[in-house]
Amino acid sequence: MPVWLQVTAALSAALCSGVMGIAFIPFLKKCRFCEPDPEEELSEKQEAETIAGNKLKPTMCGILLIFGCIAGFVLSNSIYMQISGADRTSPEFQTESRSLRLIILQGLLFGIIGWTSDYVRTVRRKTDTGETDFIVLLVAFFTSYSFLKFLPEEPVLDFGFLKWEAGFLSVPVRAVLVTAFWLSMQRTERMADGICITVSSMQLLFFTVLCISAEQNLNALYALTAAGACIGCFYWNLHPAKCRLGQTGTYWLGMTMPMLCLNYHKLNIILLYIAVWIVNVLPLAFQRRTLLGMLRKDGSTPMQRILILAGFALFCCILSVMPERA
Repeated sequence: MPVWLQVTAALSAALCSGVMGIAFIPFLKKCRFCEPDPEEELSEKQEAETIAGNKLKPTMCGILLIFGCIAGFVLSNSIYMQISGADRTSPEFQTESRSLRLIILQGLLFGIIGWTSDYVRTVRRKTDTGETDFIVLLVAFFTSYSFLKFLPEEPVLDFGFLKWEAGFLSVPVRAVLVTAFWLSMQRTERMADGICITVSSMQLLFFTVLCISAEQNLNALYALTAAGACIGCFYWNLHPAKCRLGQTGTYWLGMTMPMLCLNYHKLNIILLYIAVWIVNVLPLAFQRRTLLGMLRKDGSTPMQRILILAGFALFCCILSVMPERA
């Protein structure tokens, strides 16, 4: 795949997501798709006063991500089909194309679920309950399980350091990995605006390198446009955010990234990428705060929190490509 096409894919997605925000964010404010800034940790009385005074921060920036990614992919994929001369009837192309369509569909499904959650929280002013969180978690597992049933069978799970003849357990194990990835990403954004798009853009760019080296060009294009959409949202979402990512964005990213990793057929990649989010939630086993929550309590700035998690993400991303270059 030529470099100019890679640049076109990333830039088109970045421009679509970034420029759309100029008109979209005022629309969010007008429709009151807004919520108080979580950094302020307001009491119920203060939050009520904030809402009454309309001092709210728009959310649902994830819509910009999804729009930019899909628009960039449609454009770059159309160009790729014209210049590559790929045999669309070959079994390899058909398999890759079908798998990618399923990944896009599942990502959109969870983007819609996330938008619904954002709508209820911002317009109806209802917070998520434990029962709701558990239901969405079950939906994440069973939809992942259902979509993975349509992907190519993988009776042997390759973890890099271990190959396991999983047999009929192959699909449930991969569905658990997807669900764990999705779950561990949630609520991270409330600890620092822009942290999800920063880490995800790094992971998607390194994943693109892996796909290109494996000649999975369609997966590479989609990963690259997703990374471009994240980069295009930096102006709107990076701290101090003009528009928060919301569960629209975290639900979409949290489902798209692990499904792409599984489609690469080497589970060591998803293990390295999920480690970034697991490190954040691991302290919950011993304390009531995540790593980012502990850092915030200790007085670290949002940018410091972003840099700490992004630094570990960069380390894991470098490890993910090293074996491929060896």
